[in-house]
Amino acid sequence: MRENGSRKRVAPMIERRGRTLARAWNYRVLYLFLLPGVLCFLAFSYAPMAGIVMVFQRYDPVSGFLGSPWVGLANFARLFRAPTFMRALRNTLVISLLKLAIEFPLPILFALLLNELRSTRFRRVLQTVTYLPSLISWVIVAGLWYKLLSPDNGVVNQLLMGIGITREPVFFMQSTRWFYPVIIFTDVWKNLGFQSIFYLAAISVVDPELYEAAVMDGAGRVRQALSITLPAMRTTIVLLVILDASSLVNAGFDQLWTMGNLAVREVGDILDTAVLRTLTQGSFQDLPMGAAMGLFKSVVGLALFLLANGIARALRAESVL
Repeated sequence: MRENGSRKRVAPMIERRGRTLARAWNYRVLYLFLLPGVLCFLAFSYAPMAGIVMVFQRYDPVSGFLGSPWVGLANFARLFRAPTFMRALRNTLVISLLKLAIEFPLPILFALLLNELRSTRFRRVLQTVTYLPSLISWVIVAGLWYKLLSPDNGVVNQLLMGIGITREPVFFMQSTRWFYPVIIFTDVWKNLGFQSIFYLAAISVVDPELYEAAVMDGAGRVRQALSITLPAMRTTIVLLVILDASSLVNAGFDQLWTMGNLAVREVGDILDTAVLRTLTQGSFQDLPMGAAMGLFKSVVGLALFLLANGIARALRAESVL
């Protein structure tokens, strides 16, 4: 009897596996298009993970991974005692929290405002104009804003002095006081249009009959946005909150590396820039500490992602896992 029952359970599994393999064979040409992306993913995402062993060694390039002596968690002890690491961690958390608190609500508000525009043509033009900066690399964006905010002949300083707000030029990019506002503003300027696309996509699937019913019940535009549009965006908002929470240790390497300088390193040096500088400018003895910093950032990011996902699931909201 047990053998018959086992055969009955195994037979459907074999049949499903055969159908899956047959379907994969039928679409074998399409799978070939995935091969370059899979190979790049393996080469640049998984193959470098072999270097993690460096974190637990006193790495010697001559001896290699196999011949270098093991030191356990000694590199992490060195890392946590290093003032550079604590400064980079503090700056990373400060910049990430500022971006999360200021920038996260703005695309939602922008999508709601776009949805309220009656002119379809004007809405499309405005959406396109705000989306275009996201296509520009941070290298070009940094050069553009360095020029605009230049204390010598920058347009912003000329305008401020022309209307009498300030008598002397402001060193925006070289001032620790102004560095954070510039970072937040330029990040909003570059990414607002792109980030609003997710919310506009969520709004586009709302049944128009819901708005018609709300109008018949006497609901105004604000009430419609609060009772219909925002609930329709709930899933997208929760998922993006989870992803943003996991990115608290990623303050934006491209932006901070291109817009930072020695004058603002005290407030602009984040974990990613510290890792790169340690790995490229330090000695061979600093390589394990740089690798330990990168591993610490990855583990903390994963922990934050699981924590945010667990909280969302506990609140019976949407979750990634």
